[in-house]
Amino acid sequence: MKRKRTSAMASSPSWATQTVSSDPEIQSGSRKGSKTRKMNEILKDQRSMISGINRILGTPIPVSNNLTWTLLKPHKRIESYYGTKLSSALNAIHECFEPSKDPYTGRDISEDIVFDLEYDSEMNLRGFYTVILVRSDDEEMICAATLRISGDVAELPLVATRPQFRRLGMCKILMNELENRLTEYGIVRVFDWQVAAQETAHQISK
Repeated sequence: MKRKRTSAMASSPSWATQTVSSDPEIQSGSRKGSKTRKMNEILKDQRSMISGINRILGTPIPVSNNLTWTLLKPHKRIESYYGTKLSSALNAIHECFEPSKDPYTGRDISEDIVFDLEYDSEMNLRGFYTVILVRSDDEEMICAATLRISGDVAELPLVATRPQFRRLGMCKILMNELENRLTEYGIVRVFDWQVAAQETAHQISK
């Protein structure tokens, strides 16, 4: 008499027939691997974004009507060039805002933001760029703003238009040019602290 063949699957204990994905440890490892891959992709995008932005550092970009805008960041190798431009930007900011002191060090916050200075403070003021709008013929400063990028968001804590150039749409020109360029590099939102503060004040006053 022939012996009946039994299925190996049928004769195996139930735990051996479970799929790999049902193992909690393996599932956890899979999730961690997915998170790692996602983080690597984010970091890759961030590096690409910063690389693109750094390519235009110090390069005057024509706008129209005898205007150019430039993205600046302190750099030791070209300190004299940046020093002059950044000092002019800081002067424009001081024309529009009362100097604000760091409560921990007593230092000028605007100056430390513009010149990206490092010191012992509880405030995180590193990593800012400065954006300027000038007249092309004589390089007279019109607007200055400070910019910092975090992920796909850009923050603008200081935006200053010198008094003699106000109500001429100069700030709008600079913001439009800046937002268009940042969008090209993957920035999805620009957060203007002053606009946010005004909106908050408006809501409170209601």
